[in-house]
Amino acid sequence: MNDVARRTTPIGMIRYAKDFRDASLAADDQLGKKEGFEIIAPIPVMYLIAHSMELSIKAFLLFKGVEMKDLKKYKKYGHDIMKCLKKAKELGIENIVEITDLEEGSLEVLNNLYHAKELNYIVSGYKQFPMFGPLQTLSSKLILEVGREVGYPVNRLV
Repeated sequence: MNDVARRTTPIGMIRYAKDFRDASLAADDQLGKKEGFEIIAPIPVMYLIAHSMELSIKAFLLFKGVEMKDLKKYKKYGHDIMKCLKKAKELGIENIVEITDLEEGSLEVLNNLYHAKELNYIVSGYKQFPMFGPLQTLSSKLILEVGREVGYPVNRLV
């Protein structure tokens, strides 16, 4: 893990976040136009946008001094986007990114699926799914503003 920690940078994380967001939008352009996806985005689309936001927030945390080993630890942050966001708020992410209640609520619903790996594996039973629009907007804001903060070239973020 020490080698990974040395080679992982906030700039690299934000670049991957952008790639996952772009892949999410491309998948939505293809899959989301099919019958049955008029209301809820396809599962792969939600997975990709969730991973994008996890990476964006972790880029901010890494930039603010949170150690990579803590970002990877399941009990500390792991893949729990809401735990990461809580810490990011403590470190001032809201000074650079305005997060609306609708966006945060949509992210919380998405995180329940993402953190429980229900976007990776079929789990039968009732599920609550988020609206995709607020997630798409939040992901774009996180990439742009966190990218600026960590020094990623802005012309490559849009």
